Amino acid sequence: MTGSERVMVFGAGGFLGGRICALLAERGIEHRGFTRSSGDRCRQFDLAVDHNYALDTQIGMYKPTAIINAAGATQGDISALTRGNVVAVQALLESARHHATNARFVQIGSAAEYGGAPQGTSQDEDAELRPGAAYGITKLAGSELVLRAQRNGADAVVLRSFNISGPGSPASTLLGRVVRQLGTTDALQLGSLEAWRDYVDVRDVAEAAVAVATVADRLPPVLNVGSGRAVLAREAVNRLVELSGTATKVVEGVAHAGHAGSAAEDVPWQQADTTLIQKHLGWSAAISLDQSLKDTWAARG
Repeated sequence: MTGSERVMVFGAGGFLGGRICALLAERGIEHRGFTRSSGDRCRQFDLAVDHNYALDTQIGMYKPTAIINAAGATQGDISALTRGNVVAVQALLESARHHATNARFVQIGSAAEYGGAPQGTSQDEDAELRPGAAYGITKLAGSELVLRAQRNGADAVVLRSFNISGPGSPASTLLGRVVRQLGTTDALQLGSLEAWRDYVDVRDVAEAAVAVATVADRLPPVLNVGSGRAVLAREAVNRLVELSGTATKVVEGVAHAGHAGSAAEDVPWQQADTTLIQKHLGWSAAISLDQSLKDTWAARG
């Protein structure tokens, strides 16, 4: 770092974006956060809706050295997912191209862009891309826009995150739903828990995002962020139930192909290969899943 970083964070009011802003503040790095909904510490801005002139003005005046896009849509119909994960990315890239030419663009991607892999294998950045549902497809489309900009000379990186866990997990995630329901019901009605997932704590992902945004070195166009270890979703849920100290019973459903509400989502196995990010940034996940689950339960609101 040079000490003169100015980082713009879009999606600053979200689960990951909020952690990124908190880490930037902790490190004394100048930053400005933007969120779709009003907040005390974030400026309100909807990338998919608000006029490009307003975005151009914000970026042009702030002159960021890095832009982190942690905004996105995880739920909704195909139109909502396209607006949040594709249209918004294009608007931000276009504005950055004209008004922050030298800024590094960091796109928070998703392991959903890969789809599933053979049991027991790890997915590296060259793995086949075969998302099976609308969320993964639209996230991949947004990432492809970023990679096209990179091929055309932009300093841009897609940080492809695997399943994010940790304190404040939103209800849109399996673990977030479980935490909210524990203690309020005698039985948790969930979908299939047969999927194996690579869970990585939100604080570790924030560390990776800040490192990518502030390191001076040129980086590969795509970097995986994960723990490197797949865990059966059932085990993670059962551990949360154990930590809650309740006698809640887990009632597990059957997976339906392509059903976004299912933990499996027709993707039985995912595990990150994090060799590349370790090589270039020395990053590896520092928070174990068990610690992440303990902190998630302790921080429940």
